[in-house]
This record gives sequence, C-alpha cells and structure tokens, in this order.
Amino acid sequence: MPLRQRQKLAGRSDRKSASTHRGSSIGQDALAIKSRTWLKGIGALIALAGLLAVAHLVSDRASVLDPFPGTPLKELPQFKGQHAEQLLWGTYRPGYYFGMRIRRPQSLLFGLMWLDPQRHDPLGNIRHEARQGDGLAKYGWIRHDGRTHGVQELWDQQLNITAAWAKQMCPSCGSGGDWGVSVVVADRSSQTARRKAMEQADDDEQHEEQAAGEEQPAKQKAVSLFFYMAAEDGGHIQLDIAAAAAALQSVAGQAPRRPVLSGSTQPLRRWQLHLRSFVSGRGKVLSVNYLAVATPHLHNLTDLVREGVLSSVRQQYAQGQRQYRLVLPDTVHPRSNVAIVQVTALLPLSLDLSFVGGLTDGTTDGMLAARVDAVSGSGLQQLLATGKEAFEQRFATTFGTAAGSTSIPAISSGTAATVARAALSNMLGGIGYFFGHSLVRMTQQQHGKVVQRSAKLWDTALYSAVPSRSFFPRGFLWDEGFHQLLIRRWDAAISRDILGHWFDLMNSQGWIAREQILGEEARARVPTEYVQQAPDAANPPTFFLLLSDMSQRVAAAAKAGQWDAADLADAEFLKAAWPRLRAWYMWFNSTQAGPVPGSYRWRGREPSSRRELNPKTLTSGLDDAPRASHPSDDERHLDLRCWMALATRALAVIGSNLGLPSKQVQPFFDSAAWLEDFDQLNALHWDEASGEYRDWGSHTEDVALQQPTATLSDGRQVPVGEMQRVQTGQPPRLQLVPQFGYIGLFPLLMRLIPPSSPVLGRQLLLLRDTNRLWTDHGLRSLSQSASLYQQRNTEHDPPYWRGAIWINVNYVTVQALQHYGSLAGPYQSRAAELHQELRRNLVQNIVKEYDRTGYLWEQYDDITGQGKGSHPFTGWTALLALMTANDL
Repeated sequence: MPLRQRQKLAGRSDRKSASTHRGSSIGQDALAIKSRTWLKGIGALIALAGLLAVAHLVSDRASVLDPFPGTPLKELPQFKGQHAEQLLWGTYRPGYYFGMRIRRPQSLLFGLMWLDPQRHDPLGNIRHEARQGDGLAKYGWIRHDGRTHGVQELWDQQLNITAAWAKQMCPSCGSGGDWGVSVVVADRSSQTARRKAMEQADDDEQHEEQAAGEEQPAKQKAVSLFFYMAAEDGGHIQLDIAAAAAALQSVAGQAPRRPVLSGSTQPLRRWQLHLRSFVSGRGKVLSVNYLAVATPHLHNLTDLVREGVLSSVRQQYAQGQRQYRLVLPDTVHPRSNVAIVQVTALLPLSLDLSFVGGLTDGTTDGMLAARVDAVSGSGLQQLLATGKEAFEQRFATTFGTAAGSTSIPAISSGTAATVARAALSNMLGGIGYFFGHSLVRMTQQQHGKVVQRSAKLWDTALYSAVPSRSFFPRGFLWDEGFHQLLIRRWDAAISRDILGHWFDLMNSQGWIAREQILGEEARARVPTEYVQQAPDAANPPTFFLLLSDMSQRVAAAAKAGQWDAADLADAEFLKAAWPRLRAWYMWFNSTQAGPVPGSYRWRGREPSSRRELNPKTLTSGLDDAPRASHPSDDERHLDLRCWMALATRALAVIGSNLGLPSKQVQPFFDSAAWLEDFDQLNALHWDEASGEYRDWGSHTEDVALQQPTATLSDGRQVPVGEMQRVQTGQPPRLQLVPQFGYIGLFPLLMRLIPPSSPVLGRQLLLLRDTNRLWTDHGLRSLSQSASLYQQRNTEHDPPYWRGAIWINVNYVTVQALQHYGSLAGPYQSRAAELHQELRRNLVQNIVKEYDRTGYLWEQYDDITGQGKGSHPFTGWTALLALMTANDL
C-alpha cells in the first residue's frame, strides 16, 4: 500500500478513536499509539516508503497473471546435473496408493490398483486413488528416503499388501536410473489369526495347538492386481500379453525373457517394463487380462478400469455365461498410450516389476538381462536391504536421541522411534510433482456492476510435500513451511529444491496462491467451487521459519571461513531468492495492512455472511478460529502482525548475512525494530485485565445460530431453510475480542515478549491452565472458557479450530518454550519445565494414537486425545520426529 494510503487510513482511524476506543477494556489512553512508538513507526514507514513506492509502481504495470520476472529458482545450477538425475524418478503421485512419475511436465506414469473379488460391490471398491472413504485399516510408508527407495504397507479389509521400490543408478542406466517394484499380497485374516495364535502360544501350549488350526483360512482368498504404464505425451505403449502370461506361469523367480510393456519417450528414450513372478505354496495365478487404450485423460484411470471390466461382463453375458469373471476385456486400441495388465490370483501373490530405460541398438541381450536382474528378484532385495541399512544409519545420525530428557524414550528405540521413522517416511513419500496452471478469480467493474471471471495463470511445475494423501494431495502454502522444518533436517538439497519451486509460483506482484491445484490429477480431487484462487488472499509466510536459519548458517560459515557444499548451496539460493522474498514481503505490506500503522488484517472474511456463527478467515490458516463477530476494515489481526514481525526480522538477517547493500537491508532492520516494539504490540493487542493478547474488531458475544421458522395458517411454527446467525443481546462494538486460543499465543510463539517481562509469566500461567488451553494431550486450539469453544460455525460445519489439538501450533509453542527456557530471567525454569511437559504430552499421545489406529491424524480431540479429521495426515503432524528427538 502506498504511503499516502497508509496515512489516509491512519488519519481515519485517529478521527474515529475518540468514540470507537471508548469501550475497550484497556482504556483509550492505552490504545493510542504512544508518541515515542509513533515517531519510531514514522521512521520505519519513511524507510520503507521508497521500497513500497517501487513495489506499487511495478504492481500497477504488472498483471496478476504474469510470473515474477527473472530466472526461475528451479533453474539454479545446484538443481541440475546429478541432483536432477537422482531425483528424476520417484513416488511423485501422492494422491494414489502407489504411483510413480518423472519430474517433467509430460511424464511416463506407473501405478498399481487392486480389486478384492470377495467384497460386496467389488467394482465400487477398486483401490487406486488414496481416499479416506476407502476405509483401509492402515496404509503408509514405513521407510522412505526421498530419493532411492521406500517400503509401504497397505492393509485393506481382507488383504495385506506390501509395495516396495528401489532405484539403481549406473553408467548404463537410462535417465533417472532403473527401478524395481516388489508387490506382495497376503490374506489379512490368515495373518491376523496367525499373529493372535502366536500371542496365545506364549501363554499356553494348548493355545498353540488351537492356533495351528486357525492358520489356514476356511476359504482361500483371491485378488485382482492391476499395474499400468501411461504416457502423458501420447506416446505409443506396446503390450506383450504373451510375455506376461509366460512370466506368471514360469518357475517361481525365473528371470523374464521379454518385456510386458515397452515404448519410447523423452528423456527416458526406449524403455521396457518386465514382470517376474514369485508365486509359490498355495498361491496360484488364475488369469491374466489386459486393456490398452488411447486417451488424453489420465486422471480417471480408475473409471477406465471399471468400464473395461463392465464391458467384459457384458460380453460374457452376451455369450451366454451366467457366472461372470471380473476381468478386463482383453482389447488393444490402435496407438494406445495407456496399457493396463490385470493379474487375478489365489493368495499369496508376489510379483516384481522392473523398469529399464535408455535402451539403444547397442544394448545386448546380456546387458539387458543384467540390468533387469539388478532391479528384480535377489537384486531388488539387495537394493532394498542396502537402502534400509543406509536409512537407519542416517536416521540415527540425523535425529540422535532425546537429548536432555529422561521422560521420553530415546528415538533410537521403542515405539516412539518406529512412529518417528514412519512420520518422516510418509512426509518424504508424500512429496509430489505437479504441472499445470492455477485458476484465478478476477473481479472487475462492467457497466457499473462488479463482475467476476476466471483466468489462467501460466503453466508451471511444483515439487512439494502434501498435507494428506487421502484428503489434501496437493500443495498448501502455509503447510509447506512446516513441512520444510522436517525435510530440511533430513535432506537440505530436496528442501531447497521445494522452496525454489514454491517461490517460482510467485506472480509479478509478489503474490503466491495459498492452494496449488495444478494438473488434471490434482484438479479432479477438488470441488469446482474451490478451484479458483483470489489474488488478494494471503497465507501465513511460514517459509521464514527456516529461511532465517539458513542465513544464520551462511553467516556462521563466512565467519569461520569454513564452507561446506550445503553452506555454499544455501548462500547461492538465498542470494538468488532475495528479489522474490522482498517482493513477497512488499505484497503483504501493500495488501494486508491494517487500519493503523503497525497493524495488519487478513483479507477474505465475509461481512455479509448470515449462515456463519463467526465468519471464517481461511487465509489465516486457522479457518474458523474466532475473531471479531462482525468483519470490518477496522480489524487488527494479532497473528498476522506477529507473522510480519518474523518476516521482517528474517529479511533483515538474510540481507545482512548475504552482505547486501545497506540501503536494501536497513529498512528491514528499522521495520523489524518497530514491529518488535513491545509497547506498540501491547498498545494494539494487550488486555491487561485478562492477561491475554487479542484481536481487535467489531464484536459482540451475543450471537447464536437459530433455525428460521414460518407461521402456518393455524398458528403453528415450523422450521424453514438453514440455520441463520442472529443477534441475541448487545450489538457489536469495537473492542478486543475475548476468544482466547492459538491466536492469543502468537506473541509468545514469535518470541516478541521480553524474557524478563511479567507479561511472559502471565502467558505461561495461561498456557498451563487446564480450564483454558492445557490438556494431557497437547494445547487445545480454543480455551474452554471461550463462548465459541466447540461451537459449530454453520449448520453443516462442525468446529475445526475451536478446541481440537493441532500439532503445527503446538510444535512452534514447544520451540518457543525451549527458547525462553534457555534465556536468563525470572521465568526461565518455568518455561523449561513447560517445554518438557508439553513435548512429552504431545509425543506420547501421537504415538499412542498411531499404535491404536495405524495413522497420524490431522488433529486430536482435546478431551480424549483421539485422532480426528483427515488421515493419514503426514504433513505437519510428522513434526513428531523432531519433537521425539528434541531436535527443534
């Protein structure tokens, strides 16, 4: 926002202050910006005025639809060569139970599906996309290093599936290396009975005899397993079904002679997929079927399989059959770019699928056989064993033990260690690669009316982790900052690559859309009304949580004169990213400024909403966390102000450590000093009577959802329509909002409270109050004493951030308590005690729930501690790995 507009807003607020501030619980004088702080603020405004003026001139000329000018960060030298080659292939389709692709706009896709013929409505239960409604007992990566291998367990109702993959890099391998996938399917009921029998046998030999009879199920189970390759560029895929049949009917483990699928695509060149069977014991292949089609739509392959099976059933019916087999129709369309093979077998079933690329006329049969052997059979098992050993060693080196705590088991042993490994692995296994464009909702005036239209941003790529494979299999801006706290600790190069992709999403005005829905696969999972992004909608700038740490490492390396490869890569990245970081900050300052200097306001609240008890603030990331009951331009949002203080200080530190000119850096130091000024913070957001930090806005506690009624002719009242918000008492007035929860913790979380201030002591008391936020499972999101605690926001929307325990805010709280516990002051020991107690509560509850349910969860119930919401939620809940190790 230009300086003149800021002054206009400030003047308007001053003129209103005599009347609007009268009702505040801290008094008119405390709300007035103190003269000393005002002068300091004016100085910071003047320092930033030049930068803001430049940003305003650029934004006036630049279109929302244009990318940020300059070389994309993902084109930095550190992301090319060996780095790009090692990361070309991966499990980059997180929205599927098992899917692989390359990091290119048009990729060759690999995937698995399965069908349980014993189930009711088997065609309605084809497993492919990872969906919460499928009701799997458990699924997720138990090991994944983000680069070379991974092992995933999938427990369906009657089937246990283990799908493992490993990559081989070699001079003769094609681009991205060769890889193999091992799929083992077993009867879950048989394995469960065997496990129970073994438990019983520990107690009594009689139980052992009894269990022996339980090991074999009464009826042998079957499965239909589908594997496919699909070419996004439309390239032809050849299918050799005779090779598949021969591989499946051969001696168990016998090396394949011919590829089942083959083709040619860039940059992989000529490639082949080989099949190797390890069916033994009671297992038996019943049939091999196939379907190959030409289609540009690769996001609905599940429907393609379902329709193919139905077509086969219709053919069987036409042929007079009355017992139908649920198999593909065995048809091949000309120039097919999708080829699907179905293997139906009695359990157990064990298959290896081996991919080799970069084949040339000079590739001899012996060379090809050796490469296939290296990624199948014993070769694949050796790759997986080597990968497991390397993963375990690296995990122990990276996370160590739970330092400084005897109350939490060491991360290297016990259940907590197992869950921490799974948390990290699912974060890494949930990294995806997406390509496409965002849709933007543009608002403009036409003939005196405000109209909206949809517009496309530029086509681009995104390499990113996702919050939840089943529910949110796409990129979310504020989530990703938390994800990177863990990913950077494990693999800094991958983390920088992800950051580069995210900052390349920035438009010419400095805006990054908060939700990235790129490509058909991602868009197919989002309701149409949520696809368009608003170009004035912000999201917390969480990337600054780790960017400042990166710059501190660079400064330490420079001071010591000792640079390693990671330090040099950090320095290169930060220097190249500086224009984007600066533009991002300027965009926030010009679009999210509040009504008085030093205040900020999230855009996007709906002032005319009548269905919502308290209109949501989706842009804040805290969704339905209560704010002023009546949204208006007068609001001052505490959390956003604290985020901006973090961002300003981070930019100052980054610029200084990079050695940038003083004229670029000093304005950020001045602005940081202003936003970190304790008196200024308190004047805007502190309530002395309660000891709480609060939002400011037009608010009344006297609102409720009520069912509208209509009066019939006989005088009876009947309900009509949806529940509406009504005012039940006092009208709204400008005041500090008495809804204490996560929002009120932000001055503590961002470490803006001086360690010797009595205010810190009061915050620690509030934090530990069991009638407010403290529970044995973590901090609840809204105080039990708040009027909106556990209140629905609409007739159809249950409470979300109104009491449940969320791990991201709890994690930052643990960090803040550790910080204050390390600083000398009257509250040092208390902060240290709370740090350990909160950390213990969180770790124990997350581990307990994972052990009980098999999942990490989006949120946890504040009364019972039980997991709630989407699952598996291996986004910020995976920060468990850092908390368990006390590596914050």
